[in-house]
Amino acid sequence: MNKVFAIYMSIGGLLAIPMSISYIYAEWFILINMGWQIFSVSGLMMLLTAGWLIFITPIIRSFLWLPSMAMWFYNDGGQYYSFMQWLAPGFYIQILDNLNVIHII
Repeated sequence: MNKVFAIYMSIGGLLAIPMSISYIYAEWFILINMGWQIFSVSGLMMLLTAGWLIFITPIIRSFLWLPSMAMWFYNDGGQYYSFMQWLAPGFYIQILDNLNVIHII
């Protein structure tokens, strides 16, 4: 039982790496777009959100990757978004204007 759990968590950890990298990529452009506003309250909120997306969300995904993938297959996720959008959603985030509104393509 321990080996099955270890294999499950190993696969989940490997699938969490592209997700974390994609969120680092997305947050980098938001950080550059904010400029000196990063030292304000909204900048602090952006840093907290970035920390959540980059570190906490992949940890959650490493535990729940199999149900998440099953839901993607079962709900015809392939019709609405690709496997890469499920695997690394940060690469498909687009900043719409200077107000840092995020739109997922």
